Amino acid sequence: MDTDLKQLNVRVPAKTHDLLKKRAGRSHMSVQAYVSGLVEKDIDPSREAFVSGLVGDMTDLLDEFEDAFDVGNR
Repeated sequence: MDTDLKQLNVRVPAKTHDLLKKRAGRSHMSVQAYVSGLVEKDIDPSREAFVSGLVGDMTDLLDEFEDAFDVGNR
């Protein structure tokens, strides 16, 4: 993790903040993490492509994992 982090304060209308809280909540994230992710995604689109590809690969392997470890039958 990057230890040279800078703080950014952003003011948004109350309605926007409420919508951000809902979106972040659906992703089980804090508003700060959600907004930070949006900014990173916009600044570095190749990072998003890498993460999406990684998630896709892991999802594809889930069935194999469940079969190998007999998930749910312990």
